[in-house]
Amino acid sequence: MALVLSSALSAQCTSSHPRSISCSNTGSKPRQLMAIQLDIKSELPTAIKWTNEHTKQLPFSIAQALTASAKGISSIPGSKQKSALNALAGSAKRFLDQPKPQTAKGFRATTANKRTLSLMILPKDKLWDRNRYLSGNILGTQRAPKPFEIAFAARSNGDIPQGSRFVPTGAIRPDRYGNVSKTNINRIINNLEKTGRGRTMIGRPDGTGKPLGVYRQEARGRLRPLFLVKPVSTYRAVFPAQQIAEKKIRSVFGIYLRDRLARNVAANVRSGRADMRTGIF
Repeated sequence: MALVLSSALSAQCTSSHPRSISCSNTGSKPRQLMAIQLDIKSELPTAIKWTNEHTKQLPFSIAQALTASAKGISSIPGSKQKSALNALAGSAKRFLDQPKPQTAKGFRATTANKRTLSLMILPKDKLWDRNRYLSGNILGTQRAPKPFEIAFAARSNGDIPQGSRFVPTGAIRPDRYGNVSKTNINRIINNLEKTGRGRTMIGRPDGTGKPLGVYRQEARGRLRPLFLVKPVSTYRAVFPAQQIAEKKIRSVFGIYLRDRLARNVAANVRSGRADMRTGIF
């Protein structure tokens, strides 16, 4: 299997011949990080008689081994725990800054099949898209604005350009992952139309030299900053996801391939459908 992590963290592994598998990028504008290429022939058993049935079962066995290596399959006990996805989830807790469980387990993998011998590993996008955060920490790309930052900038009457970074001042207690909750974000937005104490405003308060940000009116008209606008930052590449995935895939792929090939051939021998004439590989 070969794995490519792109800007969307998607990978496609293809094979024009069952002896080798290589990968190419998928998606419209991917950024290729790395390709893992495994020599299929070197992973095959040597002390056996190679038959036509082995040749016939090889593509399906490769597809099973690819899927098991990436995310695990039920027919190989323990393969989920030894998969690339599980290795990435465990490593995310070590390399990322207090990731939520949904972020640490934010990768998914598709299922390979014997016709295409292709597999994709990419961020999950259900509920919310993990690509922005994961790809930033893997690729070291410019930080993309968060949804609440887009919403704040849109409500600043043009004072704050889109793409700006809003940094919490600590006036609002963060959750255990260091984030301001959605409830507090929505409260800020809902209180923009309020008057008097508790009113919020986004931009630069009129008649003040205060920096751009989000403010809340306190007692006696005092303004308390909740967020301040800072220059756009760039993520550092701190999560070596490609090395982690490669190490795990290389450690188990050959074992799974030999196991599935032997079992698939044996199943057809038992059913009387196997072609056991000497084959050529």
